[in-house]
Amino acid sequence: MASISVRGTKWQAKIRRKGQPQLSATFSTEKEALRWAAEHEKADTGPTVGDLFRKYVAQVAPHRRSGEWERRVLQRMLKKEKALCAVPVAAFGKPHLAEWRDRRVTEVLGSTVGRELDAISSVCKVAIDEWDMGLSANPVRGLRRPKLPLPRDVRLLAGDDERLIEKAIDFNREIAPAIILAIETAMRQGEIAKLRWENIDVKARTALLPMTKNGTARKVPLSTRAVEALTWCPPPHTGRVFKLTQSAMKYAFSRVREQCGLGNLHFHDLRHEAASRLFEKGLNVMEVATITGHKNLKHLQRYTHLRAEDLAKKLD
Repeated sequence: MASISVRGTKWQAKIRRKGQPQLSATFSTEKEALRWAAEHEKADTGPTVGDLFRKYVAQVAPHRRSGEWERRVLQRMLKKEKALCAVPVAAFGKPHLAEWRDRRVTEVLGSTVGRELDAISSVCKVAIDEWDMGLSANPVRGLRRPKLPLPRDVRLLAGDDERLIEKAIDFNREIAPAIILAIETAMRQGEIAKLRWENIDVKARTALLPMTKNGTARKVPLSTRAVEALTWCPPPHTGRVFKLTQSAMKYAFSRVREQCGLGNLHFHDLRHEAASRLFEKGLNVMEVATITGHKNLKHLQRYTHLRAEDLAKKLD
């Protein structure tokens, strides 16, 4: 039996079920509370969205490359999104996700909401294909996605490289070569942090990345400057090239950029810088994509920021 009551400026809906835990949720309007109560009373005997999330975290996420991210997303929702997680699977649809999306974009970036929707979509797909828990259609499919923010247009200016590296050498022996590798190779921070000596061929000037973000291996060409930077790494030259963890590398870079007065510079911006420099050296799109690992050339465009001044010189 559902009951609706006012709690301060909010409306609280409660459903008491014999032999089962009480369900409750708080809403901004009475209409929302009534709709939630009606949906749950209509289909309150089957599994809930929260049940789907818990099953996915336990059975599927541990075996996926993106499983750690999905686990964090779903566990946050289980803790923070009580109303959504209490929705019966049989009643789960786009209106629930649309309401969640519109509120969530006021809390985090649209790109984050998009990735969270991807995690929910993965749960729904497995539930439909394998679990037979009452979900017949994926509500994420066709749902309007939040607009992505404009690409960051951050380029290093003349002298920024040298200042970053000078401060980095003083701060930590490993962060300086990591910065150089990022600028010279367009490798991601995580790829640099996981780089291993046995996957580096100094003679051929290549570094093998056995597993990358897009699920495939990639062999990255090393410039002369990148090879030299590797010699700066402290011995022993076995196992991982950088003994810094990815989080420690992120922290070290943040300290170095502050000392250089480049507080707006992110480590990932060095990947953008590298891609732009590769184009400026005259490499074509497919050559740059081979180095950066982009499968979608449209995505590569977001990483490229060519200076109008440099392009103007080519028009002479």
